[in-house]
Amino acid sequence: MKKSSDKKDRLERFVRDNREGFDAFEPSDALWERIEEQLGEAAPVVPKKSRPAWWGKAYFDWRIAAGLVLAIGLSYLSYLNKEYGVTRDPKVALTAPTYAREFTQYNQAIEEKRNELIRLTSDNPALYNEFATDLEHLEHSYKNLRSELPQAPNQEALIQAMIQNLQWQIDLLNQQLTILQRIKQADKRHEKSNATYI
Repeated sequence: MKKSSDKKDRLERFVRDNREGFDAFEPSDALWERIEEQLGEAAPVVPKKSRPAWWGKAYFDWRIAAGLVLAIGLSYLSYLNKEYGVTRDPKVALTAPTYAREFTQYNQAIEEKRNELIRLTSDNPALYNEFATDLEHLEHSYKNLRSELPQAPNQEALIQAMIQNLQWQIDLLNQQLTILQRIKQADKRHEKSNATYI
């Protein structure tokens, strides 16, 4: 061990004593220019930025957090559905979940009555268009009320107005269906009376 230590000490002394002599041997400018030319042809090497050690874990944690938020949101919507019923109008369900079932029932009734109206007026499209025009006015009013719901200062009063509009739509459809049934009965009587005269 002593031999390697002696060699090391002698080398250090030699470098210290001859330091000025080593500094005299600098490469010429021509050598640097040739090196730059060769490097200029190759793409510059950009050191790759390393990410901190926590980066991979944080990225993974964000995905888990996003999944949890999604699961909680879906669970909440499922709860609303079971508790208050499904509504076709999510704005109403989220703004006033206690009325969601009522809105669903009205919307289902309107849809059923409209389908029956379409079925009964299949042979008279002009009559259906006349009936549909009246209903479209109420639907347009309902859509306006629904669009105002998120910004309304008194949402309860607006929801009541929306419910009243849905009731009016059902009443209008009931009246139209009654008119159609009377027309159909009158046509049947007319056919029977024509058949008896022949």
